[in-house]
Amino acid sequence: MIPVLSCEMAFSLDKITIESGHLSEKKLMDNAGRYLAQFIMEYTLDPFNQQIVILAGPGNNGGDGIICHHYLLEYGAHSELLLLNDNIKTSWIFNEYSIHEDSVILYNNTYTFSPDKYYIDGIFGIGLKRDIKGHYKTIIQKISDYPHVISIDLPSGIYCDSGMSSENYIQSEYTLSMGYPKWGHYFNTGLEATGDLYILDIGFKHFKQTENLVELIECTDASTYAPTLAGNIHKYSRGKVVSIAGSSGYTGACILAVQSALVAGTGIIKVLVPNSLRNLYESCLTEAIMIAFDDYGTGIFVPENIDQILSESEWADALLFGPGLQTDSKAVEVMTDLLKKIKKPLILDASGFQPLIEKKLNIDELPQETILTPHYGEFSRIFHLNLKSIQENPIAAVKSIIPNLEGRVLILKGPTNIIVTSESKLLLMNHGMSALATAGSGDVLTGILASSIAQGLKINEAAIYSTYLHAECAHQYRKNITDHGLTASKLIEMLPYAYEEIHYIS
Repeated sequence: MIPVLSCEMAFSLDKITIESGHLSEKKLMDNAGRYLAQFIMEYTLDPFNQQIVILAGPGNNGGDGIICHHYLLEYGAHSELLLLNDNIKTSWIFNEYSIHEDSVILYNNTYTFSPDKYYIDGIFGIGLKRDIKGHYKTIIQKISDYPHVISIDLPSGIYCDSGMSSENYIQSEYTLSMGYPKWGHYFNTGLEATGDLYILDIGFKHFKQTENLVELIECTDASTYAPTLAGNIHKYSRGKVVSIAGSSGYTGACILAVQSALVAGTGIIKVLVPNSLRNLYESCLTEAIMIAFDDYGTGIFVPENIDQILSESEWADALLFGPGLQTDSKAVEVMTDLLKKIKKPLILDASGFQPLIEKKLNIDELPQETILTPHYGEFSRIFHLNLKSIQENPIAAVKSIIPNLEGRVLILKGPTNIIVTSESKLLLMNHGMSALATAGSGDVLTGILASSIAQGLKINEAAIYSTYLHAECAHQYRKNITDHGLTASKLIEMLPYAYEEIHYIS
């Protein structure tokens, strides 16, 4: 896993590296400027015949840009240094690197920008906390949608900890982050504005594990936990799942969750259903065992079913609970009673959150081995938080509710998933694609999670493996079929391809 830093952590790492004597400030900046120049030469099409403009602001990013300019000239590139503040000329860098005046321009209102040039964005760095005004705003407006802008650390105008943006910001082709990625690369406007993210190892002191560290999940992490099949195996030893999901009008959610659990490797599944819906489910779920309860024609579970459902649940290695259940008052009463008495590992999703939302159930009444999988709206209602504040700083919002979980796992679903492990660590899973934002996609994830638990993964392992596998399905669809038309049922068809990609990664 890769550490992902907040603004405070990034500044602290810089300070620790210098004060410990590991590397001097000058050496760090020299590495940053040199590696920036090397990246530009490698990733710029026909670099010796391009006009490259370094936009140097007043902070450390501007300094990195000035040194980058020096190295670009050494490599034979056509580089121009555009200073956005006259005071920058007094920097030690100019004397240290003997930068020739002929290649330096001080910005004024008559300067002409062109979309044909390559711009290196060293205007603002990770410390930006205010709105952008004056000539900085003018410059950003001019180049914000140019095709070839490479940003240092963060696109100027993006705030480091939240990914929110100033009124004006740069849309980068590439962002080159020093040492480690930053929180703002993965959320809100920052997720799109970053473009392709590359990490430059400029020699920082190794970042030690702390309880506040956020980490990014990589494919190798998911591969570590991919379930494997032993030679001497049968359907029961491959895992048993019980589904408590679906109701009249919402049968599709149950069907998708069960199908994904089956394709993800579960040996055997029992689907608990209201009797009036039995024929529908049996026509769609031919590989599952159907257990029907008398529902008096209502199409929902009724209070008389509770003891039978709990009895069937005892058979399971994992329960998937919630997708497609009704949320009227009687249904919530049934769910509440069930959830208070269930003792098996539980994947809780969708309608299953309603007892928590209505405060009829506390999280500490759920089984200890529970994974909750809310999206942002559900998360806000479960924990009674303002949705806008969650969106503006999702990591801070998730950190605030960790004590409520008491060791249970939570997956906040979004463009970047945030996972809270049973040890209260925060992990980011950013392998997904916008195509996953489709009806039923969350139900597919619920099924994969239940399957992973049933096959023997611990709840932390299941959260890491399942979220990555789910996201990889979208990549496999694009690779094997097309960029368009991805639906939840087609995600399930991609599971074997996604599994193979993860399981056999070198």
